[in-house]
This record gives sequence, C-alpha cells and structure tokens, in this order.
Amino acid sequence: MSTPDLPPSVASGWRPRTEAWGRRTPSPYAGRAGRPLFIGGCPRSGTTLLQVTLDMHPEIGMPRETNFIRELWWQRVRFGDLADPASRRRVAEWIFGDPEHHTRRLTHKRLGREEAIAEVAAAGPTLGSVVERCVRLHAHDTPRWGDKRPAYSGFVGPLLRMFPDALYVNVVRDPRGATASQLTMDWDAPEIAVANAAVRWEFAVRATDHAARWLRPDQLLDVRYEDLATDPEPQIERILAFAGLAAGRELVERLAHGDRDGWFRGPHLQAGEPVTAAPVERWRERLTAAEVALVEHAAAGFMARFGYVAAAGHSPSERDMEDVARCRRAFRRQWWRSRLDERVRSARYRHPVAAAGHT
Repeated sequence: MSTPDLPPSVASGWRPRTEAWGRRTPSPYAGRAGRPLFIGGCPRSGTTLLQVTLDMHPEIGMPRETNFIRELWWQRVRFGDLADPASRRRVAEWIFGDPEHHTRRLTHKRLGREEAIAEVAAAGPTLGSVVERCVRLHAHDTPRWGDKRPAYSGFVGPLLRMFPDALYVNVVRDPRGATASQLTMDWDAPEIAVANAAVRWEFAVRATDHAARWLRPDQLLDVRYEDLATDPEPQIERILAFAGLAAGRELVERLAHGDRDGWFRGPHLQAGEPVTAAPVERWRERLTAAEVALVEHAAAGFMARFGYVAAAGHSPSERDMEDVARCRRAFRRQWWRSRLDERVRSARYRHPVAAAGHT
C-alpha cells in the first residue's frame, strides 16, 4: 500500500527534539508495566482524535476530556492531608458535585453519583491516588488508563509529581490549522482572535519544551497531527510502541479505521468519524492571506522545526505584529503568575502527592 502524500505545507522530514535529547539515558521507569498515559498539546490540534483512537484499544481506557485534575491540583491546600478519609470524601464530593467537571464521562452511567463518591473516597491517601481512582472508573475493565487535555502541555510537571512514571504524548498541529480551528470556537475577542490563537499555539510549544528539559525519550513522544490524519497506521504503531501497548496489523487497522464508540457532537463531531486528511489544509479556506501571514509571523520560531512550510510570502501589517506582541506579553504574565502561585502552594502543601505504585 502506498503512503499518502503530505500537502506542500507539511514537509515529510521533521525533528522536534535534538539528537542529543534523543540520546538521553532512559528514565528509571523505562520498561515498567502499567504506566499512565497523558495526551496534551495546543487546543484544536487533534488530541481528541488520538484519545478516541487509544480508548478503542483493549488494554487502555481514556475518557473524553474531563475538567477536574488541574483544578484539584491548584486547590489541594483547601482539602488538606488526604490520609484523612474525611478529606478524601470532601474531594470526591467536590469532583462529582460540579457539572463542569464532566464526571459522567468517567462512569458510563454504570455508577450513580454516591457510588462514584464512595469509590473515590476509598482511594489511597494522595492526590495522585484519588486522580487514578477517578480515571479508572472509566477504564474499569482495562489494565491501563490515561487522560487527555490540551492544557496538559503546561501541566506536565504536576502530572509527573502525581505519577512519576507517567508517559506524555505531545500532539502538534500546523499553527495555521490549529488557529483556523480555534476561530470556530469563539474563545477570543474578534479583533485579537487570530493573534491570540497563534500565540496560544506558540506557548503550548514553549511549555512542552520547558518540560522536555528534564524528560527522557521514554517519557515524551511528539506526534504530528498531519501524519496521524494522512497515514494513521504507522503513527498508531509508533504510539503503541511508546506506550507499551499491544499492536498487530488487525488491531492497528481497527484503531485507525474502525467505528468509534461514544456520542460526538459540536467541535468534537469529527473525532467520531473515520480518519481523513481532509482537515489538514482546510486553513487555506478559512484564513485570509493576511491572517496566514500573521500566524506564520507568530510561529516563525518553531514552524520549520516541526516541518511546516511558510506559504504567505509576505510580512503581516505593523498593527497585526503589535497585536501578537501584546498577546505574547499577556501569555508571559500568565505563565510567570502561575509559576509564582505554584511556589506558594508547594510551600503550603507538605503532604505526599504521588500515587501509590507509581513512584
């Protein structure tokens, strides 16, 4: 079977990490069975497609995007020492009591709210143990578990503190495609939507690079959305090998082309459909020439590294470049604010956080 061609905007060769990084000695957890798997990247970059694909694997369960793990980490001081069963009960009630946490995606309606709370309240005495018990509600009949959220690109450090043996898959998409897809979400004011989306992509890359400074090749895998969409089988094989999950021709083909389970709607409708390369260059239809130039300007420091070929042929306007600069300053302030807040929380929370069995 011939390999589908990538579009002109995507080069076949790319190197997200240096050769020196690829030669780093393995982590102490290399080869360990049962390592949890997390997926992150810039929003609208294909993380849901990968999550749905892996959730079809018979050895791992990965729920649709939930919304409580980062918030639980940030609020850990509020709940105190989880060695106290009453504290774990309060955490469980908080997790399953807020509809914004999307916990119905964990239980598949198998458990009622009180049953789920009781299950989590019986977890081990750490934040990591509580998180694992929650996600295992979804992965109840599989030996492995994982979780997906684009914002994990800036949350790798806390994930590794809760699960030192964790695996992280970083999904990267052409910044023009990620920006065009973000614009359909109406997250930002129209006058800065393109600039903010492009800078959001840039900072997702920067955050992952920050974490990669202390990660090893057995802990971090970079996956390019365009490769997954254009020729899914080799990419799925590569991801399964990284995760230590069973492969095989029939299984890989089913993961790539089989019917997806679940109810898909709105922005995630496409994740429930057969994998197709159609969205790869849809940005050409959705972005104007000026918007393409702006995105390429904002992402210029990283595009070549990931194999993305510039197409605009001209520079953005001075006003557009000023918008990018303002958005960068806002993201940078948020980044440093979050780091300062985390130092304060770490100083106040002196209890263990790592899940049992993952240290």
